[in-house]
Amino acid sequence: MILRNFIFYTITISFCSIVFFGSGSAFAKQIKYAHAFVKTSAGIEIPVEVADTSQKRSLGLGKRSGLKKDWGMLFVFEKRKTHRFWMKDMQFALDIIWLDNYRIVHILRNVQPAIPGEKPVILAPPDPANFVLEIEAGRASELRLKQGDLLKYNF
Repeated sequence: MILRNFIFYTITISFCSIVFFGSGSAFAKQIKYAHAFVKTSAGIEIPVEVADTSQKRSLGLGKRSGLKKDWGMLFVFEKRKTHRFWMKDMQFALDIIWLDNYRIVHILRNVQPAIPGEKPVILAPPDPANFVLEIEAGRASELRLKQGDLLKYNF
């Protein structure tokens, strides 16, 4: 009887451990982002986290409560195309800036988080881009960024 209880509890604890520790939701893997700077034509440097893998780009700034003051996220893509974004799992508004190499091709200002329970709106630029910069809502206006401006990167 004691042996049977011991085996039962051992199997139960092992199974629960596998389910709990083996699931991605129990302990979400922390993604490490490289840091870089984006420099405006006025010489203002914006520190950014670099999203340069599909995993980093997929998560983006989702599930965060905010950005560090004056920081952003730079999404780096291998190919120029109309990379689409949405505000799924976002908790704060953003300015989203699409760039073709160094030139701003499109800016969406004050993009609001998706409403829970509703399908998020898909956001896309009219022209191809290979970089996307996300910064705090209102920051693009504060920096006087506009279509056609050139930005520099310091990786």
